[in-house]
Amino acid sequence: MFKEYESKPITRQAYQIKMSDHVIPIIKQFAKTGQYKLHGITFAASTEVNTNDWIVYISETDIYHCTDALFRERNVVP
Repeated sequence: MFKEYESKPITRQAYQIKMSDHVIPIIKQFAKTGQYKLHGITFAASTEVNTNDWIVYISETDIYHCTDALFRERNVVP
């Protein structure tokens, strides 16, 4: 039924949200749609966005929020 598949390695562009972004007031205005905006970038988020989380850019149509813990689990962060 299920098969194992190896995922392709990918290089991601990402931005870590800093306290100076004042993220909480910025995102509340977009909370009804699941689309958020920070520094003019609109991104999708399915969970609450917090300081130290990441905005990941894959393509123009694929920009999303990732928690810090999940991002660090899936990526090498110096």
